[in-house]
Amino acid sequence: LGIGAAAGIGMAVNSGSGNTLQDQVFIGLKNFAIFGGVTSCLLGFNNYTGNRVYVMDMKEATNRLTVDFVASLKISQDIGFAAYLEPKYALTFKNGRFDGCNGLVGTVDCQLRNSKFNVPLENGVIPKSYPEIAKPHLHVKNMDVDETLRRRGIAKKLLNALEEWAKQSTDAQLLTLEVRNDNEVAMNLYKGFGFEKDTKTKRKTRAGCSFMVKAL
Repeated sequence: LGIGAAAGIGMAVNSGSGNTLQDQVFIGLKNFAIFGGVTSCLLGFNNYTGNRVYVMDMKEATNRLTVDFVASLKISQDIGFAAYLEPKYALTFKNGRFDGCNGLVGTVDCQLRNSKFNVPLENGVIPKSYPEIAKPHLHVKNMDVDETLRRRGIAKKLLNALEEWAKQSTDAQLLTLEVRNDNEVAMNLYKGFGFEKDTKTKRKTRAGCSFMVKAL
């Protein structure tokens, strides 16, 4: 109804040149009667036919959350690593810049693909396969370090952490990633870490990007 009133009076004021304020308000009320009445009828009909706000029970809500948001976590595909400041510096470093995030300065998220550890869920959610690279591999999806702390070795420590995890806790035989060709800093970082441009699988990439691999 509030929407109808606002729309009705708004139309009256905007189209009310030559009319007195009293006339404009009267026109607005007439418009409100139309808009508000139609809106009320639609809402009433929607309620009458049972199309109300649907509230899921806990079991269904858990299933929906699993399917829509955390399926990749539960089937052991997605993994993330984070770099933090030491607690004693988190509140004061760079005038408290990292106070609100508990000292978080960098993150990287990865996906374990084509692995025997990728187990389907009971509700039918299955891991996505990547046939263009048949070997089990850990794909680096996103990595970011706070702009004020770049080129200080944080990104390399994150790469070290994910590589160690891949070797010790998975059956991954490769590390893979996609990087923009014009991002020279990132390209040099990955090359320095042992990544090479892929020339074997011919995997499709986004325009202006290169697919890189590193054997474990």
